[in-house]
Amino acid sequence: MIRTLLDWLLFAHTGGQFLELNAITAHYAPDDSDLYRRYLPDRLAMPARPVVKLFLVDYLRCSPWPLTRYQEWSMLLRASHDGAEGWFPVTMPVTTWVARQGGHHLGFPKYVAHSIALIDDGRTAFGRATADDRLDVSMRYSDDKPPILARWERDLRAHDAFIEGDLIVLKPTGIGPDVNRIRFEDVVPSSWTTRHGSVELHGDAGGLIPDGRIVPGSAHHFQGGMNLVRNAPIPTVLPFSSHVRRRSRPLSRAA
Repeated sequence: MIRTLLDWLLFAHTGGQFLELNAITAHYAPDDSDLYRRYLPDRLAMPARPVVKLFLVDYLRCSPWPLTRYQEWSMLLRASHDGAEGWFPVTMPVTTWVARQGGHHLGFPKYVAHSIALIDDGRTAFGRATADDRLDVSMRYSDDKPPILARWERDLRAHDAFIEGDLIVLKPTGIGPDVNRIRFEDVVPSSWTTRHGSVELHGDAGGLIPDGRIVPGSAHHFQGGMNLVRNAPIPTVLPFSSHVRRRSRPLSRAA
């Protein structure tokens, strides 16, 4: 009964589950590729190019009840499964119990954070998340142009959506053995307003957030209607060349 209710809550709504949101995103290359590998589960392989993605989002309008407005942040690692790339979420704190339960049903490593907030004044945007009175991450977006971008950074910034391509998640959450592929899909006419600039990062997240660094990033506003779709094929979004990396024991946890 609970599984049926969660499937109804999470999938296939005519007008969309997510109707409006604000978000800040940032992408950057990890400083330590061995540490990056340790945060990927054994079921997943290193991508052609390791990339860390951070997002902090305020889902302003959601449907159906009891899915109501909530906030979320996540650290995602580019990963490969069965020869196709996508984003693996290492952590994904949220601000409501309903969002946490629905996320776990899909395989997302969600837990309820102490506080997540995002303010956007039209030129700058600031997001901050804390758990147990500890700073998890802060992201300050400005319209200032970043330094000259590499080809892979330009490719990522070509997308208006705050998540491009598919998310790769494990069931049970963070452990497997099942691997699910999930993506957002528009179900009614929708629009994104996206500004590209720079994001100043603060945080740690196990050593994968470069504290104090300014990286390329974007601020997003979405209106329309989109649903989560499970088990869609993963496209290879990033045209990167292959690299061989040493595999080691993962350190990621399912909260």
